[in-house]
Amino acid sequence: MSGNLFIGIDHGGTTTTALVFDPERGKLAGHSVPMPKSTPKEGWVEHNPEDFVATSVAAASGALEEAGLSWRDVGGIGFANQGETSMAWSGETGMRLAPALSWEDRRTIDLCTSLAARGVDELVRERTGVLLDPYFSASKFRWLLDNIPEVSAARDNGTLRFGGSETYVIDRLSGGAVHATEAGTASRTSLLNLASAAWDADLLEAFGLIESELPEIRPSCGDYGNCSNAEFGLSGAPITCDIVDAHAALFAQGCFDNTIAKATYGTGAFIEVNTGGAPVEPDGNLPVFIAWNIDDRIDYTIEGGVFSVGSAIDWCVRAGLLPSAGRSADLAESVASSQGVAMVPSFTGLSAPHWESGARASLVGLGLDTGAGHIARALLDGIAFQCADIINALNTRQGGAIAEVRADGGPTQNRYLMQRQADLLGMPVSVSLEPDMTALGAAYLAAIGAGQLTQSDVSQMERSSITYEPSLGADERQALWAEWRQNVEDVCIRARR
Repeated sequence: MSGNLFIGIDHGGTTTTALVFDPERGKLAGHSVPMPKSTPKEGWVEHNPEDFVATSVAAASGALEEAGLSWRDVGGIGFANQGETSMAWSGETGMRLAPALSWEDRRTIDLCTSLAARGVDELVRERTGVLLDPYFSASKFRWLLDNIPEVSAARDNGTLRFGGSETYVIDRLSGGAVHATEAGTASRTSLLNLASAAWDADLLEAFGLIESELPEIRPSCGDYGNCSNAEFGLSGAPITCDIVDAHAALFAQGCFDNTIAKATYGTGAFIEVNTGGAPVEPDGNLPVFIAWNIDDRIDYTIEGGVFSVGSAIDWCVRAGLLPSAGRSADLAESVASSQGVAMVPSFTGLSAPHWESGARASLVGLGLDTGAGHIARALLDGIAFQCADIINALNTRQGGAIAEVRADGGPTQNRYLMQRQADLLGMPVSVSLEPDMTALGAAYLAAIGAGQLTQSDVSQMERSSITYEPSLGADERQALWAEWRQNVEDVCIRARR
């Protein structure tokens, strides 16, 4: 018999986090372990698929141990997946055939250009609510087929399986019994028909993919099998939720209408608005996704992503420009201005609303009097501007309905960044005091999948936060925005040369 506690597992860019949740008592424990990744070539970002399995089990086991519990106490597991991270494995052996291509990976730029020349871009925009870009999974699946002999051989013998971070883990934990995903994750592949919430035959043909190689699409909450693979010793715990990481945080933050924008800051930042039971008309700029499918109701979202947030801060530390990530706020506040220093931290391209895949980061305006404080301020300002660009674009698409931003994730502990975010938006930013909102959302949804909670229950839960109110005058804000737009235009011009 299964227990009445639930585990949410968040596949982050640098860590995997698990959280133990009791519907009566709330969060009981959380535990994180490092998630390895590698960058073997410029623009390439990879994981070992098996690391998703190992870190999921280690993080969950650690959280249970901290709570003084065992796997027999678990009534459901929910996975918050990486969305666009893509991998291939054997349905015969259950094991990986190639590295997992991260959502950050940009190796398919040339492939996307070639497909666009054949009109595939128009087809993608028409059917999916997104655009043809290396960020999404379809071109990654195609690259694996074209470049990894083991993948093409598995196709030839009919054993090839494609999927994301959670699909592989569920497949492994269930001993190969379940090859499945949910509609929100599928909507981030460039292969899902947004109207029918099913794989689109024309898109599969355009990318040279076969539906039987892709996971079955199931509701976000429900039956994803049991942990029956004895290798992991998880005592048959049921898997009752699958959700995209950004959508898990949207759910946990209680964003059930379009008056609140959710911003999750981590390796990147993912900002979205719940648009309810009908998708907005795709405009080819802001992607339209399925947020979740719960109790036969699909909610939709529009989203923008900033690809480099925590990774940009980490780069500045590795490059010796900052002493540590934790010192960045103090350094930024130690100077009255950036003194002409500006940074556009587009290390892996610019996403919405610019969509410049080849953009590279820029740091300009350096002088002999430039110090670490000026660089820290320019970096954090650049992150805040990129996020504000997206929030403003979302607000425009929603007719000015957004009144508040709810933020979560590690970088939200940076008080300078959050205050700057409120200042540039002219809008309050409420920062969650729960550090693991994504894992918490996965746990909530796992409890719903097990029939122990409802969405109404989650909407009524109390959320602890601190609020940053805007403090800049309108004239100063407008001047800063004018400088930012020029800096971004310079980056885009260089990318197009």
